[in-house]
Amino acid sequence: MFKKLTLAVVLACNSDLLMAEEAAVESKSKQMQVDAETQIELDAVVVRAPMIDSRILKHPATVETFDKKQIEENLNAATSSQTLKYMPSMQVRERFIGDRNGNIATRTVGSLASAQNMLYADGVLLSNFLQGNFGSPRWGMVTPEEIESISMMYGPFSALYAGNSFGGVITLVTRMLDKFEAHASAQAFTQSYEHYGTNESFNGNHLTASFGNKVNDFSFWFGVDRLDNRSQPMGFSTANRSTTAPGVSPVVTGAYQDKSEVNKDRVIFGANSIDDSEQTNIKFKVAYDITPTIKAAYTLGVWNLDSKTEVKSYVKDGAGNAVYNGQVNFNGQRYDISGMSPAEADSLHIMQALDLKSNNKDFFDWQLTLSDYDFHQDKNSFSNTPTSGTTTAGNPYLNRIGRVTDQAGTGWTVFDARTTLRPQRNYSGQHTIDIGYHVDQYELRSETNDTADWSTGAKGGLFSAARGDTRTQALYAQDKWQINPQWALTFGGRAEHWEANDGQNKITIGGILNTANYKDVSVNKFSPKVSLSFEPQPEWGFRASFGQAFRFPTVGELFQPLQNGAVPYFVQSNPNLKPEEVIAGEFSAERRFDNGLVRASLFSENKFDALITQFLAVGSVIPYDTGTCTRAAGCSYTQNVEHIRARGLELATQWQDVLINGLDLLGSATFTDAEVLRNDNAPSTVGNKPTRIPRSMFKAVATYHQGSHLSYSLAARYSGRQYNALDNSDSNPDTYGAASKFFIMDVKANYKFADKLTASIGVDNLNNYKAYVFHPYPQRTGYLQLKYDY
Repeated sequence: MFKKLTLAVVLACNSDLLMAEEAAVESKSKQMQVDAETQIELDAVVVRAPMIDSRILKHPATVETFDKKQIEENLNAATSSQTLKYMPSMQVRERFIGDRNGNIATRTVGSLASAQNMLYADGVLLSNFLQGNFGSPRWGMVTPEEIESISMMYGPFSALYAGNSFGGVITLVTRMLDKFEAHASAQAFTQSYEHYGTNESFNGNHLTASFGNKVNDFSFWFGVDRLDNRSQPMGFSTANRSTTAPGVSPVVTGAYQDKSEVNKDRVIFGANSIDDSEQTNIKFKVAYDITPTIKAAYTLGVWNLDSKTEVKSYVKDGAGNAVYNGQVNFNGQRYDISGMSPAEADSLHIMQALDLKSNNKDFFDWQLTLSDYDFHQDKNSFSNTPTSGTTTAGNPYLNRIGRVTDQAGTGWTVFDARTTLRPQRNYSGQHTIDIGYHVDQYELRSETNDTADWSTGAKGGLFSAARGDTRTQALYAQDKWQINPQWALTFGGRAEHWEANDGQNKITIGGILNTANYKDVSVNKFSPKVSLSFEPQPEWGFRASFGQAFRFPTVGELFQPLQNGAVPYFVQSNPNLKPEEVIAGEFSAERRFDNGLVRASLFSENKFDALITQFLAVGSVIPYDTGTCTRAAGCSYTQNVEHIRARGLELATQWQDVLINGLDLLGSATFTDAEVLRNDNAPSTVGNKPTRIPRSMFKAVATYHQGSHLSYSLAARYSGRQYNALDNSDSNPDTYGAASKFFIMDVKANYKFADKLTASIGVDNLNNYKAYVFHPYPQRTGYLQLKYDY
C-alpha cells in the first residue's frame, strides 16, 4: 500500500515537471520566432588546425602543398599553370596567358628541360615527354576552378615515379562532388605593353562553367572552359649592326637600335609571334562506387585550339608602305629583314583515362590506371615569304606561299598497376609496401608540306617528315617502414627497360627527297632510393634522402628537327643520345609551431650525360654526324654533356594569424650553385653555369582576411641571374634574347557579396618590371573576375 502511494506521488511530480518543461519549450519556441524576425548575421568562425603534424614521416622527400583557398585568395589565375607561381623553388615559363609552351623549372632544372619534371592530374600524366626542350605539360586539360589542391614532391626520391622526376613531381587534385553543385566564372584581363615600336593594350577573357552531382553510388562532373587572349609580341625581327654598302636596296625608316644579348649593336625591324588564340576545354568525369571500397572512374577531356600568329613591321619605305622582308637600306647600310611570318594553328586533342582502385585501408589495396593522349588534329600553317625587297611579294599577308606542319596521330599512352600491402604491426614496426608495373608508349608523327596558301593550309609537296616511337617499361617496389613513432625508413628501387623504334627523317634538298632511317635501340637501368626520417618530438622533424634516376631521350630529341619559332635556326635531332643520369641527395630540417613552420633543405644533384641543346655556328661540325651546320644563322643540337653539378639551400615558411588575427604569411628562398664540370664536345664551357637555373629565387605572399567576406593579398617574386646559352655568351641579360632577372609584385582582393557570389580584382606585375626569358615576359596586367557558386 505504501509503495503504491509513493509511486503515485512520484508520477504526479514527474507529470508536473513534464508539463513545466513543455511550457518552457513552447515559450522558448515563441521567443525564437520573435528573435528570428530580428536575427543578426554573424561572421563565420574559422577554426584552424595547428600546423604541428607528421609531415616529415609521411613522405620520402620534401612536399609542399597549395590548397584551393590559397589559390582563390592569393593568385590571379586564368590558367592552371599560374596556380604554381608561388610554390617554393618553382617557376613556369608562361610567356603570356594561355601559353602552350609553359615549361616547368625547379631548383635544379631550368625551363629548357621540359622532360625533367612530372605533372599529374588525379593520377593521369599530363607531362608531354615527346620533346626534351619545349614539350610543356598539357595545362589546358585542367582549369584553375576545378583544382582542389596542388602538391609538389621535390627530387627523384620515390621509386613510384620515372626518372623524369629529376626536378620533382607535381600532383593536381581536382574536385569530385558528393552533392549537387554548379559553378560559373567570368574573368577579363588586360595588359598594357610598351617595347620598341609596340605600345598598345592586349586583352583577353576567360569563361568557365561546371556542374555535377552524386546520386547514390554514381557521381559526375561536367565542365566547359574557354580562354581567349591576344599576347604581346613573343619575338622581334633583328639583325646585327651592318657595315655592308646598301647597293640599290630601298631606303627605310622607323627601325630601333639597341644592344643584343651578347652585347653587340643591333637593329630591330618589327615584332612577330603575336599570338591571338581561343582555347576551349570540355571535360567530363564520372565515378561509380562498385562496392563501398572499390571505385571506378572515367575522364574525358577535349581541348581545341584556334590560333592566329600576327606580325607587325616597324619600318616603312619612301612611299609609306610597311616593309616585312628583303634587303633594305637603313642608315646607309644594307640589312636583310627576315622572321616576320604570320601563322595559323588548329588543334583538337583528346585525353581519356580509366581508373579502377580499392580503398580498404587494411592489408591490401590496388589501383589500375590507363590513360591516352591523342593529337587527333594538329596543324600549323605559316608564311614562307621570299626575301624579295619591298614588293607585295615581301608582304607575308599578301603572299600566300608557305608551309604546313601536321602532327595528327602523335600522342602517348600510359598504363600503371600498383598494389599496396600493409602487414600487421609487430615488434619491429609497421610496413607499407608498394609494388607496381608501369608502361608508356610515345608516338611521333610529323609532316611538313609546302602549300600555295598558308591561310588555308592545303598540302602540296612534302618538304620534311619525322616519325618514331619510344617505350618504357618499369617494375618498382618501395617499402615505408615505420620503425617506431619517431623513426621511418623508406627504401626501394625501380628497374626500367627503354627502347626507341622506327625512327625516320625525311627532308627535301634541291628538289630531292632525302630519307634517313635509324636503327632500333634499347637500354636497361636500375635506380635505388632511400630516405630516413626522424621526429624526436612533434615540433621537430628531420629527413635525409638519396636517389638515383635515369631520364631517357624523348622521341623528339632522337628523331625530330624543330624550327625555333620565327628565329631562323633549327634544333637538330640526334639519334645517338644516351640516357641522362642523376644522383641526388637532400637533407631537411623542420621546426613547427601551432600557427606556423620553418623548413630548411640542403640539396645536391650530380647529373651525368645531361641532355642539353647547344648552339652551333655555321660551318661547325655536328658531333654525331659527318656533316656541318650549313644554315647561315647557325644550328642548335641536342647532345650529352658529361657532368653538371647543382647544389644549394632552400628555405620555406608559412604562418597563420601573424601578429593580428586574419593575417597569413608564406615565403621561400632558394640559393643554387650550378656548374658544368665536364663537356667534351665544348671544353670551353667547363666552369660555366647551366642554362636557365637562376642563382637565387625569393617569394613572399601576405594575405589579410577582413572578416569572412573580404581578403587582400600582396605578393612578390624575384628570380636572379641566369643564362640562355651553355657558353654563357649572353652577357647582356636585360634585353630581348637573354634570360634576365626579375622582381614582380602581384596584388589581389576578393569580396563575397553573399554565400554564392564572389568578385575579385587584381594586378600582376604591379611594378611593371620588364623581364625576359629570351622572349619578353608580360608587363602590367589587370584582372577582374566574378564567380558564382551554387
